[in-house]
Parts: sequence; structure tokens; C-alpha cells
Amino acid sequence: MWHGKGKHKNEKSMCKSEIFAEILKIVSQETEIAIDRILSSDKDSETVDARYLLVHILSEKGFYPSQTSIHLHKTKRAINYIISNFQERLNSGKMMRIYLENIKKQLGNN
Repeated sequence: MWHGKGKHKNEKSMCKSEIFAEILKIVSQETEIAIDRILSSDKDSETVDARYLLVHILSEKGFYPSQTSIHLHKTKRAINYIISNFQERLNSGKMMRIYLENIKKQLGNN
């Protein structure tokens, strides 16, 4: 079940695109980075951090890199790069850890 602000459907009854949209919305709210920016090719640190968080959470939720790449309009290779370098980026930014904790709480994964 989704826990957090607002009413959420049972995760099991949601299709992949609904799960993607819900996680994207939560990442956007938590990081204060607009959805359009997260989905863009912007390379500023804040946007890249939000994108890394999104990809990491999607991966934890069972999205394959090929599925994530379609939703983000990135190559599968780019998604795999984000997944394999997430921990390094997480270690280099205190805000990333705070965002990740808060996002997981909203998703009921604490």
C-alpha cells in the first residue's frame, strides 16, 4: 500500500505508468524540481540528483532499466549508468540522503 500525503491506490492495482507517474510526482515534490525538468536533459546538479533518485526508486520498485528508459526517454545504457553510480552520488550529497529517506517514507518503505 502507498502511505503518505493524499490518497493512493493499492500499488498492486496500479499499472506501471501509474506507478511511474506517482513516484515522479513524489520525487518532484520532495526535491522541488519540476517534473518537466526531471524528464528533460538538464544537467544541473539539482536536476540530476532528482533524476538519480527517480531511477533508483523505480529500480527498487522492480522497474527494469529498459522500462525506465522508455519513461525517461533515455537509453538503457544511461539508466544502467545511473543505477550503478547511485551510491557514489548518494555518498557525495547530504541532501540526497534526506530526500531518499523522505521519499521512502511517503511510499511507505521506511
